[in-house]
Amino acid sequence: MFLSLFAIFSSNLFVNKGSSQGLGDFLDNLFDDNDNGDDIKKKIEKELKDKDKDKDKDKDKDNKQETEKEENFATKDYNFADEGEKERKSFNFAVAGDFGCSKNAKNTVSNMKDKKPELVIPLGDLSYSKSANCWLDLISPFNDRLKVTLGYHDVNDGASKLNQYEQTFGLKNHCDSFDYRHVHFVIMSSLSKFDKGSEQYKFISEDLKKASEDKEIDWIIVTSYGPLYTSPSKHTAEKDMRDIYHPLFEQYGVNLVLQAHNHNYQRTYPISYNSGDSSKPTISNQFTTDYSGQSNGIVFAIVGTGGEGFYPLESQAAYTATQFARFGFLNIEISNGNPHTKLTGTFYDNKGDEVRDQFTITKEIQVKKLVDKS
Repeated sequence: MFLSLFAIFSSNLFVNKGSSQGLGDFLDNLFDDNDNGDDIKKKIEKELKDKDKDKDKDKDKDNKQETEKEENFATKDYNFADEGEKERKSFNFAVAGDFGCSKNAKNTVSNMKDKKPELVIPLGDLSYSKSANCWLDLISPFNDRLKVTLGYHDVNDGASKLNQYEQTFGLKNHCDSFDYRHVHFVIMSSLSKFDKGSEQYKFISEDLKKASEDKEIDWIIVTSYGPLYTSPSKHTAEKDMRDIYHPLFEQYGVNLVLQAHNHNYQRTYPISYNSGDSSKPTISNQFTTDYSGQSNGIVFAIVGTGGEGFYPLESQAAYTATQFARFGFLNIEISNGNPHTKLTGTFYDNKGDEVRDQFTITKEIQVKKLVDKS
């Protein structure tokens, strides 16, 4: 019996360590000439307790290191260097959602880098892991030009991961707005309260009104994780949000809405809200690519193509101009001029950098000329 117990104890203590020297030291200590059976039993119990304490210390050390690693990244200085830049010149920005941290996501980021965007807007579901670390490392080349939209896995996968995003990007609220080179961006939170009595609705309605009255704003672009319109796929459209916000977008002259959640690409014709049946919007222009910003109608695009596995497209909605399942991103080029400004959307496939979709919206503007009074 004693030999069996000894075999178990010695195995537990030393086999996992792989240390013959440790076992030898233990035996010398155990079988001291003056020891009896009770002494040996006490020594075995002491060794086991000491071993458990060492395990706890190692575990605490590992947890502390992991926490420090997360905090070091999460509290890293974040600065959107050119926010509010007013210079009227052409620029481009890149958008995609549903990234993850796979090779496909790495290819998307690499593809974006090749186009040298001044601004990158991830559209939600950034990391599918328990922490944000992998995605934050992946997207780090754009640390000075990111404006994130949060998705389901960013908000609902635990407080720790959400805190990482909030600290890294200084997110006091999940909805926000900002100006960049005469473009007004509105970031919505489809996972927060959005009804007409909500703080988000109040913020967005007041913000859009102000932007629509600002003569320095040429374009208004909205991002939202949950899609207001979608062809039949895994996730359905956000009907309640659509019924509240599409009429608001039309009222204040929104030009483009960028969404994710469905892991595929979809882009509508310019469409107007249909109060009789909002799932069947009115198509304002059925041209494939060229649209006028002065006409009634908003283009909605789903760009859930960052790297996570595709969701099937069961059919194509009548209001959808094009759709496909490919990894890549949507590049938006703003060409500022006088009297015209043009928005060009180009979807670049990660494979071969192939252009899978392209559309343009043109607006006529009147730029005030500065008079030299000297």
